[in-house]
Amino acid sequence: MNGEMHQISRIAAAAKNALQTNTAISFSPGLYESSILFQFLPEKGLFGEKPGKTVAINEWYKVCRKKGLTNVILLVPLAVEDRGILGFSNTTQSILVCYFKNQRVTYFAPHWSFDSSQKAWDILYTEHAWQQAPLTLPRFQNPNDGFLSVLIKIKAFAEEIGYPNFANLFQKAADILSGELDLSTLEQRQALPAIPAGHQRLFLAASYADVFGAMGSWNDSPPYSAHEKGLDLEYETLSKELLKQIRLAVLFAVNEW
Repeated sequence: MNGEMHQISRIAAAAKNALQTNTAISFSPGLYESSILFQFLPEKGLFGEKPGKTVAINEWYKVCRKKGLTNVILLVPLAVEDRGILGFSNTTQSILVCYFKNQRVTYFAPHWSFDSSQKAWDILYTEHAWQQAPLTLPRFQNPNDGFLSVLIKIKAFAEEIGYPNFANLFQKAADILSGELDLSTLEQRQALPAIPAGHQRLFLAASYADVFGAMGSWNDSPPYSAHEKGLDLEYETLSKELLKQIRLAVLFAVNEW
């Protein structure tokens, strides 16, 4: 899965866990993450506006709790104008939405920058006011059936245009989703979000099916192979639906518990 999506999913789940158990947030950065900081909105003082605090994740959660935090959810659009950009940083358009007492809503948007000296990423989540935000929490339906359906279709399509490696990935994601695979046998390169066990299959299937990147990804050679066979429309339709179902799976797995 895209590293940006994976990280923000883990942060949202960690905050949700802390809220539900009334404990401190528990989060460990990944090996590729050098620093994770949160910058709050500017604050009004006696002598005018002063810059908002910039703090690490543990302090971010403490400050939010003091401000009356009641819920945290992950939001991400179900489609992008150009899937080819997903191989680059700062393109997932995902945000952490924070609900506070007194009907106040803000969101934190991440920006990733690469530190070449550390060979790792610095991530800054900046707070923004959400004016006229919906006061009721969005709800997400379990997309299991639709997700499984597109995985089966795109697996057959990958075989048709000559990409057995992608077909195998789609089949593995389908096997995870349907319960055919024992999750304990899967090698995990990244820690799973702290979500209920019943939601882990959805998240893992989304992780394996997320083939949208740069060179060597589903965005690279497959569209040209599809074009040579006159299957441009099929490629576009299935790819668009796959991205949508991946994101629906993540939204349900991370938010609905």
